[in-house]
Amino acid sequence: MNARRALPWVLLALGVVAFGLVARSGRRAGAPLDPRSTEPSGAKALTLLLREYGADVAIGDRLPPSDGTVVLLRDELGRVDTAALHRWVGAGGTLVVADPTSDFAPVPGRDDGSGLFGGGADDGTLRPSPCGLPELADLGALDVGSALGYRLRSGDQGCFPVRGGFFVVRRNEGAGHVVAIGGAGAFTNASLDGGDDAALAVRLMAPQDRPGAAVRFLLQSAAGSGRERLLDLVSRRVKDGFWQLLLAMACIALWRARRLGRPQLEPQPVEIPASELVVAVGNLLHQGRRREAAATMLRARLRRVFGDRLGMPADAPVEAMAAVASARAGLDPDAVRATLAPTVPTDDAELIELARSVESMRNEVARAR
Repeated sequence: MNARRALPWVLLALGVVAFGLVARSGRRAGAPLDPRSTEPSGAKALTLLLREYGADVAIGDRLPPSDGTVVLLRDELGRVDTAALHRWVGAGGTLVVADPTSDFAPVPGRDDGSGLFGGGADDGTLRPSPCGLPELADLGALDVGSALGYRLRSGDQGCFPVRGGFFVVRRNEGAGHVVAIGGAGAFTNASLDGGDDAALAVRLMAPQDRPGAAVRFLLQSAAGSGRERLLDLVSRRVKDGFWQLLLAMACIALWRARRLGRPQLEPQPVEIPASELVVAVGNLLHQGRRREAAATMLRARLRRVFGDRLGMPADAPVEAMAAVASARAGLDPDAVRATLAPTVPTDDAELIELARSVESMRNEVARAR
């Protein structure tokens, strides 16, 4: 009997353990472009390929000697680590960055329609010609899927033209140089065997003229161990855009602020006394024979007085208005109904009579408590 009661709990415990093992094995697969991941979007095959060609491959957050190579498939570095990497490259190191959003990446190119940059083929392949990098000139086509091109600056070298620029661009930085690639899709486990993608990786990251050179896949430090603040996680380009927007707002504020020079007298609007304004509006209504509009204004005024003095909404029904006015102010309900009825005066005499009735009821309600 006790064993039967314990069986569900044992099965539940086994299920929790099995779920933990499955989840743990799933985490081992790694994130996209992780050099330790065996998933199709990982880059484990790239590390094995470079070791096969004699490179001393390591993964972590430490920089190699200045004659080594650092690979950034995905730039997640903070401000402090980025500054340290800049200093390392300037001292003679080689950085291969395949993240177009990285601070180390050049400016993306644009297709100007001139045909100078042939662009990627419709099947996702790129060809090296024209190529300014001798070590890549003899390669065949790359199978990269979608590719981004970078613009060349003075002194830069590019290879594999794509719309608006080159897929591979090398520029000097101090005693070292940065090799920027317009996307890491060619180096994933699923794509590395396509075209000459593997040869491109070996030529750039494990050149044969430096056998045994150190190659480091640089990853972000463990969570909580970095020295960056929250603002350090914001991209430099976002910060530059914010300061430009702030400067533009300051210019607009100065432009719309007090004008410089001598004060200028400006014409003031004509002031019309309230009594004259009422007379002017009445004359306009009289000239336009707008008896209905005038009657509507008079009834609306009486409704507002009823609402303020008798505590009822101004849009209450006529019957309710008449009943409350009779009970609270002693007004004749028939007279109230006749005054508030939406009838159109046929002549000026009826309109004047309506105005007198409204004024009389207004005075009676004003005296009521």
